[in-house]
Amino acid sequence: MSKKPTPSKKQCPSSTGSRHGTYVRNSRKRMQDELVLDTCKKCGATKRRHFACKECGWYGDKKIFDVKVKGTPSQEIQA
Repeated sequence: MSKKPTPSKKQCPSSTGSRHGTYVRNSRKRMQDELVLDTCKKCGATKRRHFACKECGWYGDKKIFDVKVKGTPSQEIQA
């Protein structure tokens, strides 16, 4: 039975972190390239998956933002 070689020096934490950072950066880039569309459960409009619906402002069972009606001026601009 032969002995296994051991590393002569300890690997520094910065090289471990940079290797992990490169992996995370590449995986995020791959995820951003994928565009998956889904239908909204409230209004039935097409929306991006894991994003709030732009038509009604709902994400699942929560109202995330209020949708302004097109054609009416917002009150922030008039003030």
